[in-house]
This record gives sequence, structure tokens and C-alpha cells, in this order.
Amino acid sequence: MKNIIILVILSCAFMAQAAGEIPLQQAVKRGIELNLACKNSDLDTRSREEAIKSAQMKKRFNMDFSALYLFKSEQMEIQFPGGPGGLSTPLEVGGKHQFDFKLGLKQPLYTGNILTQAVKAESIHLAVQKNRARLNKIETAAAVKSSYFTYRLLQNKLSSLDALIQGLELHHNKLKLYFQEELVKKSDLLETRAYLGEQFLNREDVRNQLAQEKIKFETLTGYDVEQIQGDYGERDLQYSQALDHFKANHPVLSSLDKQIALLAVREKMAKGRYLPSLGAFAEIHYGKPGIDFFTNEWTLYFQGGISLDLKLFDWGRLGRELKILGYRAGKVKNEKEDFIKQGDKMLKELYQAKKSAELKLQEAGKLVQIAREDSRLKEGMVAEMQIDNVDYLTAMTRKERYESMKNSIETELELIKVNINRLIGLVSFYKPESDF
Repeated sequence: MKNIIILVILSCAFMAQAAGEIPLQQAVKRGIELNLACKNSDLDTRSREEAIKSAQMKKRFNMDFSALYLFKSEQMEIQFPGGPGGLSTPLEVGGKHQFDFKLGLKQPLYTGNILTQAVKAESIHLAVQKNRARLNKIETAAAVKSSYFTYRLLQNKLSSLDALIQGLELHHNKLKLYFQEELVKKSDLLETRAYLGEQFLNREDVRNQLAQEKIKFETLTGYDVEQIQGDYGERDLQYSQALDHFKANHPVLSSLDKQIALLAVREKMAKGRYLPSLGAFAEIHYGKPGIDFFTNEWTLYFQGGISLDLKLFDWGRLGRELKILGYRAGKVKNEKEDFIKQGDKMLKELYQAKKSAELKLQEAGKLVQIAREDSRLKEGMVAEMQIDNVDYLTAMTRKERYESMKNSIETELELIKVNINRLIGLVSFYKPESDF
């Protein structure tokens, strides 16, 4: 039974896409794939992953090879005491030409925990980069959804204007008949025609805006906005929920926390430079002369040992460096507090705008009902010559304006929700813990 349900769901989804309907979620994901900033963020993330591997490799031994050729114009001479008559002939040691081939191996044994902290530092850099990538995706998702709702807003305006123009044209045709029977004045025809002309101009403006928004959406996602399913609604959170999500999940706040952690790692690395540093080395040499200058022959030999390095005095450099790191950590904490403060301020402003839009939507609904009734009554009154034609035209225009206002407020309310979710770092059709 479960398999049948899944099959039915997949079939419905396939049929919807076959009919040319695309979910907005799919358009958002495609927009993220196409966005240049998101592409570059993914490349930067991969680069940071490789940097972690490089930092880890520094804990392991490394090998190198070197070759040396040295020419000396003079050779060392050793004179031995001779017999009673004086000194013997000097003995030349080595040669004018010296060769040495070396294969060396070095292994750090203890570095004051610097190498371990370096790996942690690169891991923090990776986490910060992932936050940047996630922020780019959130901004891209908001841009796609804003374009979609803006197009829908313009569509509603165009529909209202089309309905008004259709009503005005019907009314104009009626007036022509009345004029032939000398029931109305020619000025009534001219007034109606002027109203029609104004609405034609308004409609052309809206059509132009629609065309531009369509191009924008297609550039962002590669999809035709008219293919997007019209049943999408932005997730609506309460203010307290939004603020909690902002503090806990916003990429910028997470990055600021990581910066504080990075400064703590750098403090440990600074202290580690003043701890003893141990390393082992081993070398294989093949040279002429070798270790015996007297024979002056090619010799293969091995040498190895342990090195110790310890800083003793540097004029208080460590103390100054630690103070600088402390100041930077304080600065980052201040930035975090200010970001939360400004984010909370903007969030309150958006929720105030949302509350205002919800109240206006209620009132706009009432005005639409009143305007429809008023237009219907005046249509009959103008036919009975009880009112002037211009009063009926005004009523028709008012009805269209109120209907357009109501549709606009509905769409603007969705745009406010988009901005709220963008501000708190939420893409509404993903779970907060797994946005991307």
C-alpha cells in the first residue's frame, strides 16, 4: 500500500511538470545552481577542504633531495715533521672538486601544539566559508521568491485593469446606443473614451513591468515565471520564533562565533611558539670526498639526530601579540551584539509592517464589497439617467482600484514574509537545521 501511495505522488508530480507547472522550490534550487556567487562559494569551500588536508600533512614526515658541487682553487695541505734534516713533503687532503648527493627525512616530534592548532584554524576557516556559501544561497532564494511575488503582484494589477477596461468598453457601447437615441450627451461618450484611454496607458505600463520582471526571473532561474505553480505560500513565523531562529541559525552570527574561536586558536599558537620544539632528521649522503678527506673517494654514509629549538627572549613580543588578539576578540563580540541589535530592530519593523498589511487587507476586503455594490447600483442609476455618467465611471474606477489594492496587499504580505525569512536566515521550504 505504501509503495502505491509513493507511486501515485510521483505520478502526480510528473504529470504536473509535464503540463508545464514547476514548483517554486525547484526554481529556487535552480537559481542557486546558476548564481555566480554561489558557484564561487562552493569552489572556495572545496579550497578550504584541501587546506585542511595540507595542514594535517604537516604533522607527517617529509623527504627532500639535494645535490652539491663545490670547486676550490686551493687544497688543504698537511705537513708532517721530517727527519733530522727538516720537514717532509706536504700532503694534499681532499680535492679541488667536491660532490655531495643527499636524501633527507624530517619528522616533527613536538611543536608546542602549533600543528594541531593549525588544523583547527583551517577547520574554522572552512566553517566560516560554509556560512558565507549558505548566506549567498539564502540571498539568492530570497531574490527568486521576491521576483516571483512581484510578477504575481503585477499580474493581479493587469487582471484588474483588464476587467475595468472590459467594463468600460461595454459601458461605452451602451452609451453609443443611448446617444443614437439622444438619451445621453456626446460629452458622456468623450468622458468614457478618455477613461478608457487612461486605462490603456496604465495597462501598457503594467505589461512593460511584467515583461521586465519575466526577464529577471528567467535570468535568475532559467525558467519561465509563467510555468511556476501558483499555490506557493511563504512560511509564517511568530516574532519570538523568528528572533530565536535568527540568533541560533543566522550565518553571520555563526561566522562571528567562529572568528572568536579562531582568535582563541591563534592565542594558543602564539604561546606554542615559546614552548620547546623537537624534530628528528635522518640523511643519506653519497659524496666525494666523503667523510675521509685522505682517501678522496666516493663514499656512502648515513647521519641522523634530534633538533631542539626554544625561544628565550624577544622583548615582550608574546605579551603584545596576546593583547592584540584580546582586543580583536572584544571587537568581534561587539560586532555580534550590534548585529543582533540591528537585526532585532529590522525584525520588529518588518513585523510592524506585516501587522499593518494584515489590517489593511481586512479593510481592503470591506472596501471591495462596498465598491462592487456601489458600482452595481450606479450602473442602474446611470441607465435611468438618475446620475451623471462620470459618477458611474468614478465608481467603476474605484472598484478596480480597491480590488487591485486588495490583491497588492496580499502579495506585499507575502513579500514581507520573504524579507522576514531572509533576515533570519531561513529558506521556508527547508528545515532550519538542514537549509542547504
